[in-house]
Amino acid sequence: MRYVPLQEAQPGMQLATEIFDSKGRTLVGTDIILTENYIERLMEYGYAGVYIRDELTEDIDIESAISPQLRTKGLECVRSMNIDGCKEVAESIVEEILAKGKISLDMVDLRNYDDYTYAHSVNVAIICGVIGMGMGMDEKEMGQLVTAALLHDLGKLSIPTEILNKPDRLTKDEYKRMKNHPITSYELVKDRIDISATIKVAVLFHHENVDGTGYPNGITGEEQTTFTKILHVADVYDALVSKRPYKEPYAPYEAIEYLMGGCGILFDQEVVGMLMQTMPLYPKGTAIALSDGREGIVKENGGEHNLRPIVRLADGSDLDLMGRENMSIVVSIAEDNVKISMEKEEARRKMMGLDEKPHIIAVDDMKTNLQALYDILKTDYSMTLMTSGKQLLKYLKENPYPDMILLDVDMPDMNGIETAERVMKLTEHQVPILFVSALRDAQTVLACRSLGVEGYVGRPYKSIYIRSEIQRILNRWE
Repeated sequence: MRYVPLQEAQPGMQLATEIFDSKGRTLVGTDIILTENYIERLMEYGYAGVYIRDELTEDIDIESAISPQLRTKGLECVRSMNIDGCKEVAESIVEEILAKGKISLDMVDLRNYDDYTYAHSVNVAIICGVIGMGMGMDEKEMGQLVTAALLHDLGKLSIPTEILNKPDRLTKDEYKRMKNHPITSYELVKDRIDISATIKVAVLFHHENVDGTGYPNGITGEEQTTFTKILHVADVYDALVSKRPYKEPYAPYEAIEYLMGGCGILFDQEVVGMLMQTMPLYPKGTAIALSDGREGIVKENGGEHNLRPIVRLADGSDLDLMGRENMSIVVSIAEDNVKISMEKEEARRKMMGLDEKPHIIAVDDMKTNLQALYDILKTDYSMTLMTSGKQLLKYLKENPYPDMILLDVDMPDMNGIETAERVMKLTEHQVPILFVSALRDAQTVLACRSLGVEGYVGRPYKSIYIRSEIQRILNRWE
């Protein structure tokens, strides 16, 4: 079997799995032959893709992490805000994970936009359970962690669908309402004496970053529980790989790159490391392109093959990328995904009358660092490069303000912290500032964060991480 995005599905293809809605009702059954009508209806419902059965991939077996019946029960319990039911489902998820011993997280979750909040909670619960097992938790601890995951987004159920699925920018009031959902989730469980304090704390703080820049309380990693750190990583990972009305999904390896780039700043490094050990970078049954121009389907990806899978080629032969003779061949799927994201962003900006690219000023005394930023961002943004804080301040006094400033910390004459203070005073906090620096010690990061800037990215970083952080910040400010 293999996964096919709906826009690539063709009439005559045979479904390999059932497609359910959030209430567990079968929309399309196993072995059904797709027709144009089926494909159009699934697109209308907001589904991203399907699993099909064909001769090329008939020996590729992809197992669901938990049984479909248990997933359906979990979806229904979250949807109906059945807290007792969520506790029971959590115990069953842990039992199935422990019984299998090794869980396959290859299967792409088939869901539509309206199912997202419920399915997301179940997916996060599964990911948390697998991470918890990998970190040596016992059955009781895993049960509490998975329960927290099922309950963490209950507060979103009171937010109107038109806000949750809004394809363009949220207003300030809408964004504030979204940010309040951890508190709402906590309020729903805080008085339950049968739910441990550990679960309640994880629910409340699942959007906290380890450097203290998250919400609702801005606590640091030293103040966070292990449950909180695991839930935060699992929550962000599933959100990244999910298709939403306002964004295309990240590929799993892109999501991992994002999490790695945020280690020590947004995410706990040990938790991200465990996720990397359990999450396939290239899920079985998914299509990939190779650097030599060939295309194929991932057949095996376990162990050493997680980075370099065995690929089923179009002629039916298998290519082992771990083979010595194939070491020069790499997976090149990223370029297509970046292209799709750029095209969607361009279309969105035109729709909203935002034809001009956002203007970003990057300030760093090292020209090699400036060139690296320019190469990463030049396609999506209008870039101005400067080598000192004094040059930046002079520019701001004489020109319209940019949409964003990227600022190094360790600069001669006037360091980044002093520069940021002067910029914020001059612009009256009208321009978001993101620090991008090789300094990653806690004292420097906290000193920068205390200014009230939008973020801190430590070098070395992955290009996908810096792009994602910039887009996240601009989304808020727009």
